[in-house]
Amino acid sequence: MATKTKLPQEVICLSDDDDDDDNNSKNSISIPITIPIIKQQNSPTIVNSDIQNDTCETLNWTINNDDIIHVSELPSKYSDIFKKPFEIRCSAIRFGIVEFNVESDVVLMKEKEFHMKLTGGFLDNVNMKLAYSDVVAFYFSFQSQTPAAFIQVRSEFARLFDKYIPTSDEHGRGFDPNSKDERRRHIMFYLKSLTPDMEKIHTSTIYHFLKTKSPKMNVYCVSASRAQELYNLARYAKVSLPTPKKVPFTLNVNDLTPKTVGLNNNTIRFDLSSEDLLCLNEGEYLNDNIIDFYLQYIYYEKLSEEVRKRTYLFNSFFYTRLTQKGNSDNPNISAAERRYNRVKRWLRDVDLFSKDYLIVPINQNAHWYIVLIQNHNNVLTEGDLISDDEDLDFDDRLKSKKKKRSTRIIHRNNKHNDICNNSSSKTNIHSLELLDEADEVISNNDTPLKLNIELLVNSKNRSKSPAIIIFDSLRIASKIRVAATLREFLQLEYDHKKTLPIQSLGRKLFNIDTIPTIEAAVPQQRNYSDCGLYILQYIESFFFHCSSTNNYQSSSSSSSSSTFSNWCEKNLMGSSKRKEILNVINQHIISKEE
Repeated sequence: MATKTKLPQEVICLSDDDDDDDNNSKNSISIPITIPIIKQQNSPTIVNSDIQNDTCETLNWTINNDDIIHVSELPSKYSDIFKKPFEIRCSAIRFGIVEFNVESDVVLMKEKEFHMKLTGGFLDNVNMKLAYSDVVAFYFSFQSQTPAAFIQVRSEFARLFDKYIPTSDEHGRGFDPNSKDERRRHIMFYLKSLTPDMEKIHTSTIYHFLKTKSPKMNVYCVSASRAQELYNLARYAKVSLPTPKKVPFTLNVNDLTPKTVGLNNNTIRFDLSSEDLLCLNEGEYLNDNIIDFYLQYIYYEKLSEEVRKRTYLFNSFFYTRLTQKGNSDNPNISAAERRYNRVKRWLRDVDLFSKDYLIVPINQNAHWYIVLIQNHNNVLTEGDLISDDEDLDFDDRLKSKKKKRSTRIIHRNNKHNDICNNSSSKTNIHSLELLDEADEVISNNDTPLKLNIELLVNSKNRSKSPAIIIFDSLRIASKIRVAATLREFLQLEYDHKKTLPIQSLGRKLFNIDTIPTIEAAVPQQRNYSDCGLYILQYIESFFFHCSSTNNYQSSSSSSSSSTFSNWCEKNLMGSSKRKEILNVINQHIISKEE
């Protein structure tokens, strides 16, 4: 059946100039709007800890000296960073009470303005520029519980916003810097969490970029506690009461005693050392031994026997081994075959294509994320693609072109196992380069789908279509190479395990069209040490919310109506997940007599 072609969206471009070519496209109607550059009036400045000369600023938004975090100078190697646009990683933007998602999670800081492409709400596509000359103050923090930037603008911009994006209700305009309702007065960027090194670079770059391009703008990096108060003001129009100081979760001496634990009636055993157990302390990264243990616990004790039969769990070393060059690699075979040879013995007794789910935990650059491959046995065959093309009519031409591209992605020859034997093969499995110390497939033509996690787990709407779903609690780097490498592995595993007659068109094709990449919109971690906890909870939550068909073993009866995100967040709050893992370990200790 042909897919519906989406009509071109109207683009509304709020701008102080219209000479930027990338705001115009062949498939959009651009409505350039000229905002006159008005000489900025007395902007608020911090003098003796008080903000002055701005009638719409309230004491709640006062920035004291103690609130300001010193921002270090940029290293000399970044001296040319001001010569080109800089990307702020941002998932959503609120204009007062009006919220939009950000396309590709990127806001560009350009020479004269912030440039943002927004989606969602009652408008599908808004191409907006916010001139620095319209910005009075810009406060930001990556360290608050909700990383965010808070922007106060001149009333002229808000009036223009209301003209083209009307949001008035019985309480006034949805975005109005002069409103008495704190929720309506500011623009807020929902910043994405970053690793410590990336946070340091982004903080310095954002601060010095804005100070350089717009010296009159008040730019401050504020403390985590003050940023959270500003968030509560902008989001809820109130400052929450100070929360009691949290006592970090710390293991005692008995907890750190080495233990042997067993799963599946003790047929699966783990020897956990003191070092393994130490990583359960708050602020520590979970290591591979704890990750593997708890995933096996979910697999053997949370999933029903029926679901276990349809699920295969890779250990945490699989992807590392697949993509790690070794002295035993044969230089005389293709890069794809070299990668495959590193892991094929691990799966000699496993039929991956009898499974519905493949779970792949991955650790790269000291960060854990997890990939769930679903319904991979449902990918189309060469015969499917050809017969579908014959059945399509003229109105289905777009889908037809897509399918024809799919048939070209992996070239069929007499030796179907050799799918990447020379550089001229017509294939989506590109020649290998070693980047970031990972021997991965290089892919430039994959655009991951960004889907709400509820659509993926809802039993009524859950698709049976093949997909490579990436669950990442930071989402600071593209995973298209990871997806491409896993597709290549699946193709080779299929070609080595499934013998087909010569000239058969029954061969399954694993490419970006037949098994696309999906980036699941999942709760994001709020620090830099909990990534391991998040991937464990993602998988636990995924199977729990498929429980209507998967019979997930859960003692919680009240959670069945909760959303994935709420249930996931609830089980990750504070130190609860670390305590839960420790309790599971203590419940499965094997006595010396056993």
